[in-house]
Amino acid sequence: MTGAVLFSRLVNLLLFSALVVSVQPAIGFAAEPLPDLPSVEQQRTYDRLIRELRCLVCKNQNLLDSNAELAADLRRKTHELIAEGRNYQEVVDYMTDRFGTFVMYRPPLKTSTYALWGLPFLGFIVVLTLIIHRIRKRSQIQLLELGDEDRKIADDLLDKRKRDS
Repeated sequence: MTGAVLFSRLVNLLLFSALVVSVQPAIGFAAEPLPDLPSVEQQRTYDRLIRELRCLVCKNQNLLDSNAELAADLRRKTHELIAEGRNYQEVVDYMTDRFGTFVMYRPPLKTSTYALWGLPFLGFIVVLTLIIHRIRKRSQIQLLELGDEDRKIADDLLDKRKRDS
């Protein structure tokens, strides 16, 4: 076997091994199950909260989907607060007092979040204005009519180019 063939087989083996390892379920990341809450309403509140609270470590994952240790801690704390009898808003207040409004996927509309809520609309308006401006500008372009003298110069240039080629 040549060195190139051996190298190619080694690379293929490594890639296949990486694929097999990446497909295996992450058993070590499985979260420990929390005990059921006393009432169905509390369980619904808990389920809603872990879907709406953001994992502070992961990028764009909620507490339910995250495997980070901090997310597991926050799930436990949320469960504990609900089991103590706190309602949805009290748990949200508790989390935002400690972590800021970033912990919420849908931060409330207040002075500190105006930019967060307003910039997408402002960007849309700017893009729409630019599109309308370009459309109007294109519709105002008029075709330039050539005079007899300009047409004669253009014909002479074309004739010269034909002769040269």
